[in-house]
Amino acid sequence: MSLTTNLLFSLLFLLSVVLQCIFGNFPFEFFAFPLNAVIALLWIALIWYGYKELRNWVIVRILLSPSATRWTLGWFLAGCLVIGLFPQLSPEDATRKQGLFAMLGCYNFMSSWIFVAGLFSLLTHLGMITVRRCLLSGKKHWRFILNHAGLWLALFAGFVESASEQTLRLPVFRDKPNNEAFTSQGKTVFLDKPFQLKEFAVEHYANGTPRHFFADIIVDEQVIRLEVNHPYSAGWGEDYYLTSYDMRSPEPAYCVVQIVREPLKYVMLAGIIMMLVGGFLLFLEGPKRSDASSAEKQN
Repeated sequence: MSLTTNLLFSLLFLLSVVLQCIFGNFPFEFFAFPLNAVIALLWIALIWYGYKELRNWVIVRILLSPSATRWTLGWFLAGCLVIGLFPQLSPEDATRKQGLFAMLGCYNFMSSWIFVAGLFSLLTHLGMITVRRCLLSGKKHWRFILNHAGLWLALFAGFVESASEQTLRLPVFRDKPNNEAFTSQGKTVFLDKPFQLKEFAVEHYANGTPRHFFADIIVDEQVIRLEVNHPYSAGWGEDYYLTSYDMRSPEPAYCVVQIVREPLKYVMLAGIIMMLVGGFLLFLEGPKRSDASSAEKQN
């Protein structure tokens, strides 16, 4: 089994390198929300069905093996090392880079085929062993389930959210409403509701340096208050931040609002909470080697 596992993951790695060199980075924009949520549900269903009905298939046995754990974790950690060693640029800046490392997607590695294939393998393996533990007869192993299912959710949400996450900067004027925002790359995005500055106040230190500032802004005929370092939650996965203002005028004529859209933010938070609960249970109960060994024997 170990030889087969090594062969399978070696071929998968080589395939991801070839795809990266031919097509460039993975087309994340195609998998934006809500399509990524639908794919996640189908993925979980296939993992469940694969373990329940196709457990004797070679590919399922490989994904349940300790060798798969070593491969997927090693691949993921190597990918994180690449992200740490190379400056991570925007997609536009990364395409301007030349050389072998640029061809392999090292300057925007989270969206490379190599990293996507490694994380897909890790999440599939993680899902398989979590389902296995869920379906074991007898006592439920909640520590294991919460830790592994929480890690799956956190990794999945944090990774696929890069396809849906959007950060916009919007100048909000006192004399007229505005719905024309800009991405970090300078692209224009028109919002479905206008923003207009109603009131703005600044508190200063004794030396005249701004200490605190806040703004009352009219959004869709409603007044909301934004304060520096205090985001306003406008809905599921959308927050407003007051980032700067017109410092040249005694009475600022505009301020700048940063709009951050993270549709899967609470999914990631749920995964982190599950891991914390699992870790707390692990601390309370302590390691139980007999449970782990009996679980392996049943499989």
